[in-house]
Amino acid sequence: MDLVLLLGATPYFCFVVIIISGLLFRQKHSNEHGQSLPFVSVVIAARNEEKNISNLLDDLIKQTIDKNNFEVIVSNDRSKDKTGQIINDYSKKFEFVKCIHITKKKDMASKKYALEQAIKNSKGEIILATDADCRVSKHWATSMANLVNKTNKVVIGYSKIKSRTTLINEIQKIDFLGIMASNGGLLTNGIICSGSGQNLAYKKEDFFRIGGFEPVKDKESGDDMYIVQAISKLRGAVFNYDENSFVSTLPKKTILGYINQRIRWSSNSKLTLFTSPLFFCFLVSAFAANITILVSLIISLYITSILFFIKLLLEAIVLYIGSKLFLTKISILSYISWSLTQPLYILLVGIGGLIGKFSWKK
Repeated sequence: MDLVLLLGATPYFCFVVIIISGLLFRQKHSNEHGQSLPFVSVVIAARNEEKNISNLLDDLIKQTIDKNNFEVIVSNDRSKDKTGQIINDYSKKFEFVKCIHITKKKDMASKKYALEQAIKNSKGEIILATDADCRVSKHWATSMANLVNKTNKVVIGYSKIKSRTTLINEIQKIDFLGIMASNGGLLTNGIICSGSGQNLAYKKEDFFRIGGFEPVKDKESGDDMYIVQAISKLRGAVFNYDENSFVSTLPKKTILGYINQRIRWSSNSKLTLFTSPLFFCFLVSAFAANITILVSLIISLYITSILFFIKLLLEAIVLYIGSKLFLTKISILSYISWSLTQPLYILLVGIGGLIGKFSWKK
């Protein structure tokens, strides 16, 4: 039985080693911010974001990119607060800021429809996507667009949780850092995973070559995973490690909100069996490893200690490298807290994702 338990976690440990090697031997791209670019469009879907949208728009109007070849299109998706009014005010002041007001729900998942309308109405050859509650640096658009222009691939950008003092926020930051570092490390080794809709870039022609969001129009979430996996089959994918491309976002305020978000993300995992089998195997191995640790608590504390130590060590290496690459500080106490809760958290999120029970803006 001890051997069975050890074997249950081994595939995941192998994947973590692959991630570590991918981060260490990642492909490096020169950061040429001076090169000329085709027209670039930033697309954003916003619903009831009056508390956040001004901060993002302030960041976007300060971009160092040539404003003659740049636009920002915000899809105001049936907001009931002052979101639409705020965007209109920016549009009056800045010619490159535009707003699309969506008044009725269409036969497509809300966010996907909002983004697709923005893309259809854009003039850009290159599309940059972020979320209404994000913050970007002044060189963000240039960095992301340059890498698309140079590689012709879908570009996955890093996004991080803004630091706050509470433990739940620190755990979210570590969890998100782990997800992004895993994406980057696996991508180096040819395993296409996902990205975050908070920070993506791609050619507009490629969006329409994959049929827009029509193939997944009934899925409430997963627009980012779909974009990355579908376009990567045409062009390939690349991770942007340039610090100027990093995006920050707000943490969920409660544990329930955090769990709900992760279940929503997990709900699309089963689809990767057909779109990215190796990524699916990685997800299954992570689930199996954490379940194995929970089971070993009942059978053998000795095996539990071995499995947990190996997992703690390997994941610490991933997060250490990731923290250096992505300029994200983490504390040892927060990491240990995250590690201790992971097995139960993975079980909850994995089962919740299979069932598909989560709340989302309708």
